[in-house]
Amino acid sequence: MKKRIVLIGPGRLGQTVIRLLQEAGHEIRAIISRDAARARAAARFAGCPGKGTTDLSRVREGEVVLIALPDDHIASMALLLRQRRFLAPRSVLVHFSGLYPAAALLGEDEKGLQSLSIHPLQTFADAVLGVRLLPGSPFAVEGSEEALPLAERLVEEMGGHPFRISGAQKPLYHAAACTASNYLITLASVAGEMLKACGLKDDIDRLMMPLISGTIRNLSALGPEAALTGPIARGDVETISKHLASLNGMPREISEIYRVMGRKTVDLALKKGSLEPQKGKEILQLLS
Repeated sequence: MKKRIVLIGPGRLGQTVIRLLQEAGHEIRAIISRDAARARAAARFAGCPGKGTTDLSRVREGEVVLIALPDDHIASMALLLRQRRFLAPRSVLVHFSGLYPAAALLGEDEKGLQSLSIHPLQTFADAVLGVRLLPGSPFAVEGSEEALPLAERLVEEMGGHPFRISGAQKPLYHAAACTASNYLITLASVAGEMLKACGLKDDIDRLMMPLISGTIRNLSALGPEAALTGPIARGDVETISKHLASLNGMPREISEIYRVMGRKTVDLALKKGSLEPQKGKEILQLLS
């Protein structure tokens, strides 16, 4: 059954979600922003021109209210909606934070309302890319037990694959997502600093991208253990020693990153079975 949907916060994620849900046949009643021009532009992008507004009271028109705001503004917006009685009876509040539980949307004694958290395990730089990338992506869903089937259906209608998670697990889940996505970018930046220290100045990203892309393809096809290559996986103690010596002229935090990542790589290589335990001990001594 299709729903009447209102969106608060037409940023990259909000625009992507509302467009996919509009294409799935849901009735988009309002797209709300503090900036009227932004609201109108988001409505045009979503395929429902004329639905952009700055009028927060339009929330009353929604059976499902999507709050696609930065994490720190989600609870305060939900409180404002409840205080002003802008929410229709039995409506469902949804946020998209990977960190906070769905319960952050409701008061302790709230009756008649349900809350959901829907978080795509995906990254994108803008709404156009989001429309391409979200279909096929996994989504963590969590919240009111009776409303979880709705969350799963909305995800499936966006082309995603839902999986359930508990509210208590959200911070660790979000830390894992940040490690996989954000820290990968940071590691690429650190490798770029090393290459610059070699005297290379131009097209550093172009030099690294084939290696990074190939690594991601291997990871996707084989999983972490089978995809692992390199000197630690081979037990090449001398190579690691020379790496560490070369890092002496680099900022201390770069050497620390190399050492920390190296120690975890030893663990992975031992699981893979390509690293002899004795060689692993020698490498760990170097990396300590």
